[in-house]
Amino acid sequence: MRWRKLRRSVFDILERDLPGDHIADAVHYFLIITVLLSVSGAVLATVPSLQLRDKWWFHWGEFSALLIFTVEYAVRLWVAPEHPLRRRLKPLVARARYAVTVPALIDLVAILPWFVSLITEVDVHALLVLRLLRFLKLARYSSGFNALYLAVRRERYALLSCLIILWTGVLMAATAMYLIERDVQPEKFGSIPEAMWWAITTLTTVGYGDVVPVTNLGRVVGAVTMVSGLMMLALPIAIIASSFSEVISKHNFVVTFSMISRLPPFSDLEAPVLGDILPLLNSRSFDRGHHVVRRGENAAHLFVVLQGQLEMEDEAGTRRLGPGDVFGLLPGLPKTKPLQVRALVKTKILAIEENELHMLALRHPTLMGRLLAAAAVDREPDPEA
Repeated sequence: MRWRKLRRSVFDILERDLPGDHIADAVHYFLIITVLLSVSGAVLATVPSLQLRDKWWFHWGEFSALLIFTVEYAVRLWVAPEHPLRRRLKPLVARARYAVTVPALIDLVAILPWFVSLITEVDVHALLVLRLLRFLKLARYSSGFNALYLAVRRERYALLSCLIILWTGVLMAATAMYLIERDVQPEKFGSIPEAMWWAITTLTTVGYGDVVPVTNLGRVVGAVTMVSGLMMLALPIAIIASSFSEVISKHNFVVTFSMISRLPPFSDLEAPVLGDILPLLNSRSFDRGHHVVRRGENAAHLFVVLQGQLEMEDEAGTRRLGPGDVFGLLPGLPKTKPLQVRALVKTKILAIEENELHMLALRHPTLMGRLLAAAAVDREPDPEA
């Protein structure tokens, strides 16, 4: 039990899920600084005039970063069974499943070049470029990376459609240019696959200039391809930009499985249920004195307090809400509309939109029972109010 408690504490520090944990904050920023210094060193080491590879302090710095990342990788493997999605698995199975996740593979690649150089005769400098992949470790700590991932994931089917349209354009432009230019430039347009190189560079507006049409009809096809490329590229750019903007507005901070599993309504839920809940949660932060619900507004979301303290005023009176408390829209509960809700301290809140809440109620009625019970308790008058 002592080792289990220690493992749990280390997991909390690495995940940085407990509010006000200064040790977790220190570890968090220390790892970010180490990643930035390591990546900067890998970039500057390629500048011949600096001769960093001949500096003893550069080698010690690189060795220190390698040691830190190795210890971090080993510790994350050790605490993997504490993750809410893997708590019911055997420790060895939990660690094996964590080892094949994208974050774990990035951590492994970050330390791989040095170990490869120890067991092979490959020049370690040829593997230094892999150290730049350490920059991807920042995705674990950045809400921006997380928002971009969510934006692409939400629009993956639309982006796939755009990709199909783009490749259709490539194939049609290459076929047309093959028929027009194959006799004039057989070395460049002698086959459709060869002509596809010109089509790709033209549709993407890169235009290297190594392959160009020389006939008048070929130039007409080239002009049409250029204009078509602008429209084809504008589609995915607009889709990602719009989705990214929407995700950023709804996700002020990264929400993890560990965060929501600590809240009473979500504690001890099965992994599939947690997996369905997490994508639906919008994270919002409110500074002291800011309103979550203003007087006269309708609470069109279900809100769960993650961190901080709120003051809610409704028809039943005034009460305070803390971590795990539920308020707002909830199917099956008599609507007692909050007159206003404001933050007493800096507060973090999770919100679920109305349409997604109804879908969640259909799929997981047990969860909705928990939320109903939590909201019913919250509606009881506060003796101290």
